[in-house]
Amino acid sequence: MLDLLDRKTITIAKAVVITSVVLGHLLEALLLDGNGNRFIDGFYHSIYLVHMPFYFMLSGLLFKGPQPKSKYLIKKTKHLIVPYIAWLLIFNLKAIIGFGANLVQGNLSGEKLIFYKEHFFSQLYGGMEVHGYLMILWFPTCLFFSQQLANIVLRKFEKQTSAIVLIGLAAFTCGYINQFFFPEFHLPLALNVVAGALPLFLLGYYIKKHPSNMGVFWGGVVFCLVTCVFIFIYNYPLAYHMRSANYGAPLLSTFATIGGFFLVMFLSKKIVRSTYLYNVLKPVSTASMTIMYIHALILSFMRGLDLNNIYILLVIGVLVPTLIHLVLGRINVLSKLFLGEHKKRIKLIKKV
Repeated sequence: MLDLLDRKTITIAKAVVITSVVLGHLLEALLLDGNGNRFIDGFYHSIYLVHMPFYFMLSGLLFKGPQPKSKYLIKKTKHLIVPYIAWLLIFNLKAIIGFGANLVQGNLSGEKLIFYKEHFFSQLYGGMEVHGYLMILWFPTCLFFSQQLANIVLRKFEKQTSAIVLIGLAAFTCGYINQFFFPEFHLPLALNVVAGALPLFLLGYYIKKHPSNMGVFWGGVVFCLVTCVFIFIYNYPLAYHMRSANYGAPLLSTFATIGGFFLVMFLSKKIVRSTYLYNVLKPVSTASMTIMYIHALILSFMRGLDLNNIYILLVIGVLVPTLIHLVLGRINVLSKLFLGEHKKRIKLIKKV
């Protein structure tokens, strides 16, 4: 049976999925520029069917179990929210400097004042209010609140599986109500997307506590593959666009997403057999959150230099953030601020 908790398999899976995140944004840019085709469109939807839901399921799979609320809150604030704030400040450094300069010069009035008010409001609101290379900022806050809510639910109902299932189904239903009846409804910091993320987190934890048999595993893999073929043939948008609270077709997209999770883990188990590939992909896996934050900024900059080769952009979009991550990890204060890690902890991980 596939060992979903195998450390090396998880390492490879994280590297594969974060690479697919970068590739997905490159394919999206091609489609927006009108340079796509049916294959690219199908590949794009297939990637979006799996990559972001994967992280929430993996987070649930790796969840150690119910923890004291205050302790877990502090732990995840250091790990997710501190880096979120640090990167947000870096992304807005130019605007902050401009605001300060205009304030000192007494030029904050009229259109300038309106501009800065709207800009900083959108940055603090997050979620669907941020765009371009900042659009990924929905993910850290959504993950943080999903983790906190899941911890509360599991602390209260860990031994009551039926209650957890009902809560997951209620959140699942709320997510689709948001999608179909209130598509313009978006809460600050992507809080509304927690409705779509929480069931995936709880499912990941359930899989860990109650490992599925091989028949269920292969059923999920086959279902995902069939669904992806369906996307290619009929071009049906089953993709999970979680940021915009679009979860595709009820049940159909969900089962395909779950199958996609198993498929990624299965392929990663195969890749692990190659020591060379494992050593190449391990730094990418370690840097996955840094890649998540800054790959779009780097890709935007490179496209501004008229570099449009998708293969080169994919390598740059993965490699440059990985190198930045390694540099940040060597400086304790920067490691705490931007990675949510202590320098000593990173060294320990490298020794394992």
